[in-house]
Amino acid sequence: MTAGEQTLSGSPVTCPECGTQAQVALSQRDATDFCARCDYPLFWTPQTIQLGDRDTDGATLRRLPGTAGQVTVASVPCPHCGEVNPLTAETCTRCGLPMVVAPPPEPEPEPEPVVVVPPPAPPEPEPRSLWWAWVLLGVTALLLVALLVWWRVA
Repeated sequence: MTAGEQTLSGSPVTCPECGTQAQVALSQRDATDFCARCDYPLFWTPQTIQLGDRDTDGATLRRLPGTAGQVTVASVPCPHCGEVNPLTAETCTRCGLPMVVAPPPEPEPEPEPVVVVPPPAPPEPEPRSLWWAWVLLGVTALLLVALLVWWRVA
């Protein structure tokens, strides 16, 4: 089998998404090179780049998934499907979803716990000075002594 015959009949390819077997012409793209079951682009499945017999300058080189083909420069993967897209892309070239995913809203901060401070206890009263009691006791003792002396003398 020559390269020209393989181009016409296609090469067997297994879809990586659903496992369906298909025939894909690896030397040129065709609208039928998508999986009939899941619509996966089957021309991305080959791991090697193959040239057709009509290609002499490399203009029909197959590219692997991505935007730049053989060289990927300044690209960003899609947050949904992982396809490499240009930095300026607003939607993915593969899945069509927006390239910028809105960040989830920040959770509301938890309220700070309320610290209940008990009211300060009233100050303890200072112990009363008992000097007046000692004075009263001394005066009473003197009066008793004077009374006893007076009673014995009288």
